[in-house]
Amino acid sequence: MSTKDSSPVEHLPSGFTTIADIKNLPNEQLMANVAVNVVGFVKDFMPPTQTRGTSFKCTIEIIDYSVQNESYGIQISFFWPEEKMPTISGPADVVLLRNVKAQMYKGAVSLLTHWTTECHVLAATNIPSKPLTYPTAKWQSFPPGKFKPPNLVETNYVIWAKSRTNELDIPSDHEFHEKSMQSMKVKDKFSLLKDVKPEHFYNILGQVIKVHDSINVLSIYLSDYTPHSSFYNNAWGREGSAEAKDGDEYGYTTSRSKDPKAWPGPFGKMSIQLNLYDEHATYVREYVKVKQWVLLSNVQIKYGKMGGLLEGYLRGDRQRFDGKIQVKIMEKSENPEENDIRWKEAVKRSHEYWKKHEAQKKAILCEDDGLGNKRKAENDGLPKLNSKQRRKEKRAAAEKQAAASEAKLVEKLDLNDNVRCSFPDQVPQSLKVIAEPEKVVLPGGSSYLSPFTVRKYRANIRIVNYAPESIEDFSVWRRESEYDMLSDYSGGEDTDVEEDMRSFTSGKGFAKKVWEWRFWLQVEDASSKTNVKSPNNRLWLLVDNSAAQGLLGLDDDAANLRKDPDLLARLKEQLFKLWGDLEEKKSQHLRLQFKKIEMPPPSSIESSTRSPVRGIGQQPDADSDSESEILVSNPSRGKDNKGVMKEAGGADPLGVSPNDGELSNLLPRNKAFTCCIQQYGIKAKEDDPAKANAGDGRRWQRVFALFGTNIS
Repeated sequence: MSTKDSSPVEHLPSGFTTIADIKNLPNEQLMANVAVNVVGFVKDFMPPTQTRGTSFKCTIEIIDYSVQNESYGIQISFFWPEEKMPTISGPADVVLLRNVKAQMYKGAVSLLTHWTTECHVLAATNIPSKPLTYPTAKWQSFPPGKFKPPNLVETNYVIWAKSRTNELDIPSDHEFHEKSMQSMKVKDKFSLLKDVKPEHFYNILGQVIKVHDSINVLSIYLSDYTPHSSFYNNAWGREGSAEAKDGDEYGYTTSRSKDPKAWPGPFGKMSIQLNLYDEHATYVREYVKVKQWVLLSNVQIKYGKMGGLLEGYLRGDRQRFDGKIQVKIMEKSENPEENDIRWKEAVKRSHEYWKKHEAQKKAILCEDDGLGNKRKAENDGLPKLNSKQRRKEKRAAAEKQAAASEAKLVEKLDLNDNVRCSFPDQVPQSLKVIAEPEKVVLPGGSSYLSPFTVRKYRANIRIVNYAPESIEDFSVWRRESEYDMLSDYSGGEDTDVEEDMRSFTSGKGFAKKVWEWRFWLQVEDASSKTNVKSPNNRLWLLVDNSAAQGLLGLDDDAANLRKDPDLLARLKEQLFKLWGDLEEKKSQHLRLQFKKIEMPPPSSIESSTRSPVRGIGQQPDADSDSESEILVSNPSRGKDNKGVMKEAGGADPLGVSPNDGELSNLLPRNKAFTCCIQQYGIKAKEDDPAKANAGDGRRWQRVFALFGTNIS
């Protein structure tokens, strides 16, 4: 058989798989993301674009002779930093990949790269016309400088395959580049502040209201005179005080303080805090002044440490932008028609706002000074309020009255000044109301109790217990994964083991541990009188890693508290501000309990000899999307539900349950505080098919968690 007529598979280098064979892999191998080596010619290319997070993605479609009669080849998705992405010059470039994972995604078989993947590209114009004696082909390797180029056998296969590309469906240069350019067209990221959403990037135009400078970050407060419910409510004449949280979203209905210049305005929820780093911060320090209008590009919007309040982040990235400053000062053009229309509209909103605010301020000043007749005369010259404005004023008055009632309650309860809470406009609810299941009414009139609801609340509470019983166990660990850079990846017991084995077999030892905060607080209503015999009106609140970071306000991330005494001491200091002498009382109680049975107490006060209790197979991942291994119960739901997180099968990872015996009646001396609570549902294992309302072997279980609360 001649070389020209021989099968392509006969020439395929050892260890490589054809695209047709990859597409026909069994489902179990695709589910396991089996690794393959593949080589093919470029048919389509989508250049790198930024994902919703901080990584970049590009996609290459390649074909070979095994799919020459099909319309499509196979797509390879790269989730790498932009500077490490492969360079494709045109159609028929050769791409050779080692250790790329096969997967089933959106009904089609595709390939996914990761940190061990080798990618080598040989431009079509650089493919030699004859077989080589020495490996002199101009391969480009990606990531650059990390891997050796393909060997002589692999290169000569590419040379042989190039002679038969007329049998493949490869587009022309014009078609290829036109399609590639179309994939790069993205929507303008410009947005008004009222429309921004968390975990997105935007171009924002606004007026600089205030600047706050520190060593590592420069914060500017920007407004485009559009309100957003998740911005801080800057009330007229108040700065940083609790009183500034009252009133409507425009800040018109709040009273003034002695210093009317404390916050220059606009008032209400019309300004966002933007945190600038690197060259952007340097540029603003030198050139930008308060009251100037600026356009900032590629600002990341996300929730700040306080939770519930949106902030913006603009960081330098020289590798991507070559040091380009993404802050532009708006300047008037000599031709008015050439001014940015978005800027003109923002200035117009600013003018209308200040005109309305001055009228409102004048009316309030007249009322405060007892000039009722004069106010009436002046108001005769103001435009009358329409029905929408009157409804808004009524709502504002009602909110003001509710805020006054809440202020009286706060004074009566003597709340903890060291704790702050988000969503200041939301009225606190009792734990009884929060824990009450909601009724769902069907169209026919029948109803049922929903297994959970997705809601957020504020509540005035007092801490009466915590878990685990040892403060050293307030942090847990999981294995670091190569996929942590993917926004939709979350690890688990199986992937932990997989990462361990992959790292070990590659000679790098076991995978690195990532520590995260995770603990529980049992709380009761601040206004309730503690009943040592029936502690039923209580909830267990989960505090996960993100909530704990905001709550504790520590500079350091979670770590092994048994090996970091300094972090443990700072943690205990913050927790003392939160729960007073609760730790001391609980430790004393546990010592007495364990003394009776001659066992060492799991105390956080005394040195514990226990090894860390949560590792692989013992504690579900803190950031897992599917928390099916976890059960969280309301302590009032019966004898067997202890109200703490338990592992599948009923095993209690906390040792002695915090609800056993007298542990629920510690009666600590601590102040109540206001916190934010969220309710959601998780899938828990269920052996009874009649109760499996979340699918096969699963039922919905309610969870209550703390968030948006901070210890100052």
